[in-house]
Amino acid sequence: MEETQTLQYIAEAAKYLSIGMIGLVLGGVGKGVAQIWVAIITAVGRNPNVKNDVSLFAWGGAAITEAIALYALGLAFILLYS
Repeated sequence: MEETQTLQYIAEAAKYLSIGMIGLVLGGVGKGVAQIWVAIITAVGRNPNVKNDVSLFAWGGAAITEAIALYALGLAFILLYS
C-alpha cells in the first residue's frame, strides 16, 4: 500500500517536472522567433531589394517555430489535466 502511494508521488512529481521542461522549450521558441525577425530586419536593412524574397522564408520559419511551441503547449495541457 505504501509503495503504490510513493510511486504515485513520484509520477506526480515527474509530471510537473516535465511541464517545467516544456516551459523551457517555449522560452527557446520565443528566442528562435526573435532571432528570425532580427535576421530579417538586418537583411532588409542591408539590401532593401530582397524584402519580398526574404519575407517569404521569414514567415515560413516563424510558422514552423511557432508550431513547435503549439505542440509543446498542447503536450503540457495533456500532461497537466491527465
